[in-house]
Amino acid sequence: MRRLLLTTAAAFGVAMGLAGVANAQVGLPPPPAGEPGPTFGLVGSPPVAASTVVTPDETAPNSFVVHLNGRLVWYGGIGISSANDFDGYKLNPQGSQAYIRLYPGFNATAANGLKYGVVGEIRNPGSTLETGGSTPGSTSASNTLYWRRAYGYVGTDDLGTLRFGMGDGPMSIFQVGTFEGFDDGAWNSSILPTFVPSNTNPVFAFSDVSGLYTSNKLVYLSPSFSGFQFGVGYEPNTANLVDSAGSACGAASSTCNALSASPIPGASIRRTNTVDIGGSYTGTFDGVGINVGAAYIASETVSAPTPQYNGLSVGKIGATITFAGFTVGGNFNYGNMNGDFALQPRGAVNTISGMVGVQYAAGPYVIGASYFKTTYPDEWTPAHGAAGVARTGNDSGAAAGATYVVAPGLALYLSYLYGQRHQIGWDFNSGTTGPDQNNTHATVLALGAALSW
Repeated sequence: MRRLLLTTAAAFGVAMGLAGVANAQVGLPPPPAGEPGPTFGLVGSPPVAASTVVTPDETAPNSFVVHLNGRLVWYGGIGISSANDFDGYKLNPQGSQAYIRLYPGFNATAANGLKYGVVGEIRNPGSTLETGGSTPGSTSASNTLYWRRAYGYVGTDDLGTLRFGMGDGPMSIFQVGTFEGFDDGAWNSSILPTFVPSNTNPVFAFSDVSGLYTSNKLVYLSPSFSGFQFGVGYEPNTANLVDSAGSACGAASSTCNALSASPIPGASIRRTNTVDIGGSYTGTFDGVGINVGAAYIASETVSAPTPQYNGLSVGKIGATITFAGFTVGGNFNYGNMNGDFALQPRGAVNTISGMVGVQYAAGPYVIGASYFKTTYPDEWTPAHGAAGVARTGNDSGAAAGATYVVAPGLALYLSYLYGQRHQIGWDFNSGTTGPDQNNTHATVLALGAALSW
């Protein structure tokens, strides 16, 4: 079961002790004579699952623990889809994919019990479009690291925790039942769906998506009491760490993240003043574990003449039951959005998304499977509707996989994905309205390895 009291990072698991680093090694001055100084240390916690929610470090009073965790995932496999052969071009089905990430930060506990720290996630982008005659070196040299999550936190066991920065809100913190704990996260993996063209990937309409966690926000998480925990978050706009309403935005214009009104009708596609609330319950009864999570998110939009989009208004609930190593459950979302928390065109249908799954864990092995289905506006707009695009798109995705932990920090993956998309009147391959290619299918079979520290 997931503990959510203090901090989110993309790494958790087995501690690899590298304690006892001197004060000078972390660049801090020694304590005044006669006063006890804090204890410093460096630890590593290899991630063992796809979830970004972790168990916080149990730092002792007057201690300071620095992290520089990391993760490299590599897959080799086959990807076959309805878009592999199109318009005279053809893709090779076999390939390899990988990513590397860093998770810097620290956790500290003051002598009076105050807990504080920083959680970060650094990623590298993938290859850009290659033209004829180009070499891998050109894209390798153009890679730049960027912050995907970066927030601070402060709190106590009795009062709860306040987070501030770019990270997850209650909508994703209290998500339960999406079954991403086997292999690299199934259809929410950063790697597995890239074996097939993106237009054949069924939309993952659950709340641990970048459209929600990459904005700058405030989040309060209550203490955990009798298995219950609650949280509330507020996001003024969709800016990341730096809001362009500062020096990069010389006067009110369409480029300002803090925009609240615009003369452009399409500006209502941007959300503002987003609030989400959520909670969870975790308990065990006669060896049966129960985990339930629920949340709701709402937003306004940029005010514009003849607004074209609705603000977010989405609720979700999920639950799992665990017994003798088996976990079963699911997750359900419903409301005003377009798939993965994009804004819903006015006049469009609501998004409905549901998932069911099963997972079994025994020793170093984790085996799981899941299935989800999403109905949502997808490519429908009033203009596309007039051109023959159906009001509802239908996506579905199945996944099965296994993880074998060879040793601390080393895991092997076996993964299978199958996905479908369907919307009458939309040509997925050309990205235009039309009667052709209104259905897609994609299959991925891959073997992988994860090295974590």
